[in-house]
Amino acid sequence: MSTTQTFQQPAAPQPVYTQQPVAAKQEKNPGAAAILSFFFAGSGQAYNGQTLKGVGILIGLIITSFIPLIPIIVWVYGVYDAYTTSQKMNKGEIPSIATSTFAVIAFIVVEIIIAIVFFLVIYAMIVGSSPGYYY
Repeated sequence: MSTTQTFQQPAAPQPVYTQQPVAAKQEKNPGAAAILSFFFAGSGQAYNGQTLKGVGILIGLIITSFIPLIPIIVWVYGVYDAYTTSQKMNKGEIPSIATSTFAVIAFIVVEIIIAIVFFLVIYAMIVGSSPGYYY
């Protein structure tokens, strides 16, 4: 009696895919981004996680500060960009980047220091150019 045995190869183990937890998307507040950029140029971009863009806006504002109207254009662009970028991040049109609280605070501190130095220089120029009063 002849029996034929057929052996089947065991099925290859299928990979087990476990669902990875998805990091919660951090919602951006467009109003906060615009207000930060309104008072401190580039800080709205830092709030949106685009620190280098914020640095560029701040440097652009400083460089153009002695050319009429150009600083206003750079400043308005910064406010507009901060607002629209945060809206696009919330809609998923562009990737959302985590907010760096340190970067936002650094922008504010640096701009306060720049303002103090600027006003001290202007004050020194005014006081140094005025004739002394003698009694």
